[in-house]
Amino acid sequence: MKNHLLHAAAAAAVALAVVAGTRGPVVSAADTDITVEYDKTFPFAGLGTWAWHPGGAGDVRLALTADDDPKRVAARIEPVILPATEKQLTTRKFARAEAEKADLWFHYYALLALKDFAQVHGQFLPAVADWGIPPFASSTSAIGVYPVGTIIMDITVPRTDKVIWRGAARREVNFENSDAKRREVIERAIRDLFKNFPPKK
Repeated sequence: MKNHLLHAAAAAAVALAVVAGTRGPVVSAADTDITVEYDKTFPFAGLGTWAWHPGGAGDVRLALTADDDPKRVAARIEPVILPATEKQLTTRKFARAEAEKADLWFHYYALLALKDFAQVHGQFLPAVADWGIPPFASSTSAIGVYPVGTIIMDITVPRTDKVIWRGAARREVNFENSDAKRREVIERAIRDLFKNFPPKK
């Protein structure tokens, strides 16, 4: 079972994540671009329980310096990402459940890298060796690059790890931001990611 993760930009220059396939609208939320994609054949209606992926709620991937410490970054952003996500799901009448009984599993990624970091292949293509992001679907063609610090939230079908919804929030990383400002930015990004969740047919 693959580890799944989400992580916010809390420290570096720019994160790279490539997104391919049929794309939803891109919304600019106070300098944060929001992109949402989902499987339009999946029946979201009637689902009401969720859980963090049993393999882990999230993961941080860094490509900055030899001294990068993903655990240190995760310790700063995960206490913001998890409750912010839970708040949005509660607002939408989704109840948290045991992973074995949940309708949906959630996990996030935080991708942080330098601006000139080599372009990687996207989530809809077969494996992404650089980031270890699982495939979204088998049928895609378009590819786009997120040359910024990126938080990706994946929703998968339990026990299959099939990604049926993916939201991405991207923005330039500001080293000067205080912890309070960072919390505000992450919470707003999570709120905007779930603005139209669950998707309507």
